[in-house]
Amino acid sequence: MEIKHNQNITTMKKQPTITISILMAVLLIGGMYQSFAQNVSKSSKSKFVSITKDPPKPPYLEMVRNSLQFIDSDQNQAIDANEQCYIKLQLANNGQGAGLSLKGLVSEQNNIRGLSFDPVINLGALEVGQTMDVSIPLKAGLDLQEAKASFSVKITEANGFGLDPVFIEVETRAFRQPLVKVVDYQVSSEDGTTLEKRRPFTLQLLVQNVGQGTAKNVEVNLPIPDNVFCLSANQYIHIGNLEAGEEKLIEFEMTTNNLYSSKTIPFEVDLSENYRQYTEDRTITLTMNQSISNEKIKIKGAAMEEFDIKLASLGSEVDKNIPYNPSKNPNRIALIIGNEDYTQGGSLNAEINVDYARRDAQVFKEYAQNTLGVDARNVHYLLDASAGRMQKEIDLVVEILKRMNGSGELLFYYAGHGYPDEFTKVPYLVPVDVDATNLSSAIRLKEVYDKLAATRSKKITLFLDACFSGGGRNQGLLAARGPILKPKEDQAEGNMVVFAASSESQSALPYHQEKHGMFTYFLLKKMQESAGNLTYGELAEYLKNRVGLESLKENQKTQDPNVNISPAVISQWENWRFN
Repeated sequence: MEIKHNQNITTMKKQPTITISILMAVLLIGGMYQSFAQNVSKSSKSKFVSITKDPPKPPYLEMVRNSLQFIDSDQNQAIDANEQCYIKLQLANNGQGAGLSLKGLVSEQNNIRGLSFDPVINLGALEVGQTMDVSIPLKAGLDLQEAKASFSVKITEANGFGLDPVFIEVETRAFRQPLVKVVDYQVSSEDGTTLEKRRPFTLQLLVQNVGQGTAKNVEVNLPIPDNVFCLSANQYIHIGNLEAGEEKLIEFEMTTNNLYSSKTIPFEVDLSENYRQYTEDRTITLTMNQSISNEKIKIKGAAMEEFDIKLASLGSEVDKNIPYNPSKNPNRIALIIGNEDYTQGGSLNAEINVDYARRDAQVFKEYAQNTLGVDARNVHYLLDASAGRMQKEIDLVVEILKRMNGSGELLFYYAGHGYPDEFTKVPYLVPVDVDATNLSSAIRLKEVYDKLAATRSKKITLFLDACFSGGGRNQGLLAARGPILKPKEDQAEGNMVVFAASSESQSALPYHQEKHGMFTYFLLKKMQESAGNLTYGELAEYLKNRVGLESLKENQKTQDPNVNISPAVISQWENWRFN
């Protein structure tokens, strides 16, 4: 029991120590609370409610008046295919604080194919009182579609102090391909004779953009063959831009040295433009000893506003690339007459001139010499011939053929007016000093047939680009004389075939696009395509089909070539060959 009592006394002695520790902890906590309460009481006296920091001062963002604009490189106020453009505006901050984490949100409502841009543009911060240039790049690809783009641009700010969207509409234009090509060329020299070694000549190229779009950074490169020299030293030319339809005339001064041995001079014209794919290169082959002009073509290039592109031309395609046949037929004679200017006839005027007759004769002469094997000494050539000159030259050729004892061949070409006698309907060739009021000095076609047949030549071939009805290429004699007449058709004689431009009362019409008579153009075209290696039958069929169709298209009038065959060759003429 005692031991228990002593135990109780020991327990009783430890209790006061525990009580004091608890009291001290309570007093310490109470002091900390009092200090915290005092701090809160002091803070509550400030004007802000926050117990951590002051709130941000708000910005006030505005788009500067009239600053919204669309910028494109060619300034046509449209987005063109493959063009870099921009939407631009200015942003001002007229608030109390900075605009933070500004962004431009860009969208396009019509989802146009081929148009690209960044939908989100980070702009950074804009301080109070400052302005900011906002530029939104727009990129158009080659696949851009034709439409109207509707853009929305919205400015956002980190704390929600952004701008409402602004809108702008811009047309988009699909890609229009350019096409740069050499559409024509001409060769000339000061003496205007032939293309020969060591004799300087000028090569003119007419370069044109025949496509629908602008050709940019156009360049022309003309490699020069060995032993040929470019005296103008402009083998490489930078033209720049060519609008749709625009043309550029380029001249190269050339010559060859005595070592040049080829019969032709080939020039490979290399064209390029910005895309490196919208050009057509061209090979131009000049033939040595071909006749060339003494006049250069002068032309000023100009852009066409309409997109109905027509090829520019310095002449006709049949005037160039004339096939060259080195073989000459010593028995072949050519009599070529081109009567164009009829103002010498007294009562006649320029309205009755025969368009392109001189050119017809000039180019036929080139084919006779270069393609059909006529030696230059055997060519009898008259332009704007009077009655006396025509009669004299016809008689001279007849006398030469007679002395060839039946081995001779004649190519007779005439471009000019023909006309029938008003009463007898007998057809005449009309010299330039004869008018329709008096045909006494004109040359009767039947008499020409008779004289030529009397030579007993092996082949007599006539090409008559004239009508004998009173209607000419520009209807001049019709206006001077009266109604169109149906001429009497004289029968061809001897070994004779006559290719006539038209039939009965039809007119022989021009082909203005090619600057030739309609009949002559297709005659030369077939000679060019065949290099003269064709039969008379093939030529007759070709002229009948091509002239008849193209005359309706070009002149809205019928013109059907006719072949007059002598009974002596009726069974064999179709198989005759030119070469």
